Amino acid sequence: MEDDAHPDVLKNRPLERIFRNNIARIVDFFIINQQFKFTSKEISKLSDTPLRSVQRILPHLVKNKIVIENKYKGRIKNYEINHNFKLVEILRLYSIETINLFVDEAIEKGKENTLVISDNMLDTR
Repeated sequence: MEDDAHPDVLKNRPLERIFRNNIARIVDFFIINQQFKFTSKEISKLSDTPLRSVQRILPHLVKNKIVIENKYKGRIKNYEINHNFKLVEILRLYSIETINLFVDEAIEKGKENTLVISDNMLDTR
């Protein structure tokens, strides 16, 4: 997986951080982008997931009511998160809390790495 080389990217995907698979990556993608609808090609490109994987996963997410499939202009399918499904709300809340923890950890880590310059260090005598 490409993200193993970039742990900070994986860190920003709460479900994928735990489950480490493309299904979790796509669910994270929908939760983070919950106000939009996407085609499978857009999901693939924006989530950095192979198109074949996206095309295999989407029917599973639709069947399990996590994602809704819409038809656009008769044939083009687009997908959006199912805002009316309780499990989606729970996953969304989990993701938000996890991201908040990431932010708190980054702030704490930043405080530890902050260089403190005292007056004695500035004395040039």
